[in-house]
Amino acid sequence: MNWHFYRSSSLLTIASAAREEADGRLWEAEMPRAETRIHHPSSVRLPWSVPKTTVAALKTWQLSVSRGRAIADLSPELLRDIRTTGPILRRSPRLTLFAPSARPCEHKAAAACWWTIRSAAFSKPAPSRPPRGSKLRTNRQHFGESAMPNHQRSATRTTTLAHQPGSIPGETGLRAADRPIVTKQELPSAVPLMALSTGFWAFKTLAAAHELDLFSRLASGAAITVAGLAEALGLHQRPAEMLLTGCAALGLLEKTDGRYRNTPLSETYLVKGKPYYFGGFVQMADKRLYAGWGRLAEALRTNRPTTWDPAVQSSMFEGEDPTMLALFWEAMHSLSTMTARKLGEAVDLSHFRRLLDIGGGSGAYDIELCKQYGALRATVFDLPHVAAIAAGKIAEAGLTDRIETADGNFFEQLPGDHDVHLLSMIMHDWDEAKNRALLRRSFEALPSGGAVVISELLVNDEKTGPAPAALMSLNMLIETEGRNYTPAEYSAWLEEAGFRHVETVWFDAPAANGAVIGRKP
Repeated sequence: MNWHFYRSSSLLTIASAAREEADGRLWEAEMPRAETRIHHPSSVRLPWSVPKTTVAALKTWQLSVSRGRAIADLSPELLRDIRTTGPILRRSPRLTLFAPSARPCEHKAAAACWWTIRSAAFSKPAPSRPPRGSKLRTNRQHFGESAMPNHQRSATRTTTLAHQPGSIPGETGLRAADRPIVTKQELPSAVPLMALSTGFWAFKTLAAAHELDLFSRLASGAAITVAGLAEALGLHQRPAEMLLTGCAALGLLEKTDGRYRNTPLSETYLVKGKPYYFGGFVQMADKRLYAGWGRLAEALRTNRPTTWDPAVQSSMFEGEDPTMLALFWEAMHSLSTMTARKLGEAVDLSHFRRLLDIGGGSGAYDIELCKQYGALRATVFDLPHVAAIAAGKIAEAGLTDRIETADGNFFEQLPGDHDVHLLSMIMHDWDEAKNRALLRRSFEALPSGGAVVISELLVNDEKTGPAPAALMSLNMLIETEGRNYTPAEYSAWLEEAGFRHVETVWFDAPAANGAVIGRKP
């Protein structure tokens, strides 16, 4: 293999950019002040042909070596790559190479410091010299040194290395500009922290727009200007413009010819009276949950809810303001409707005839699932005052002939004559002991061949996420005695209760990301 010699008294910068000729090899090496530098007064040998992949890898490596000092800091990955891709590094015995978590190793070699980079990426042998017309700049030419005679170059080097202001202390002859490069780890971006810290800005913008009835005002394609909104709501033009701009930035509104209108997202979920109206949950989060989350640190320290007082209330519903309760159930209905639709698409219920919705709340799941499965009948089983709310929703949906309600406490008894049980957003309310007892009661009430479906925002088995489930679990801290559980935990409880053929089905919905299903033998 033929070599070209670069001689530099202070610095060699290995090329970080190069031109690839038609034969697939690099013939011109540009010499910017790149990341990969070797600092040593020595001769350095580079082959004519350097694989482009090798140069790209070198670009990310920082290597600085000063005379007689061990300052190179190479990662284990770099050392492995050097061994496996072919380059051979030889060092003066005066220099020591350090690697994190590795024992320093002396490199015995001649006084010269040289890199030999073998071309392993191409099978074509390296030619003895570069093609005619190609060029390969030397290090001196890059830094402005002319092709002067040797004695003049020596004089230039002597002048260059003379002591100057800014020299490195104790290294007479080295300029500060030639100080060995120290590898610095790039700082992570703080942008994610900014997004986390200001997340409530987006929510409060949505909540304020909903409270002002902005999206219902723009229903069915209506549009409004800044001046029109200011006049309609009695606002100053400045805040009216800021609100419209904020909603547009969040994807809730779009602007055409100076007029704002709902996006499909807002039109579908934020207009009152729409089938999948989500505004109830927005309002509950604003009026109830936001204040409770403001006391999250207190909940963490005390292991007690913050949205109600367990010292004077037996449950979150006892003694609660009727307006707030109505808001809660409206929110649950909003949250459950779209989730039920996704559940029905992910889990095949066509083989079941009667569904018992345990703790069924407003009946949103039953209404949606009966719409999807024409032969399915359902019962909403909940406390008396909740069952009354469900009866009203069922009547509004026109499904009183297929969905009925039943009063009771599911910790005490469960109605019979149902072949599938649904526990949706129920088990995250309770601790482990109560959940196990509930599953045992479900097993006893089901016939052979029956099934139980647990629909929840499932925390993964490693308990590292996903974020919606992990944060819902924290929401349970400020609201209940429970938390969000993992598929492995639910599976163990189901098998303990007697269920078999347990499986987890995943889907994407506002209030659930999966369902754990167990079958009674």
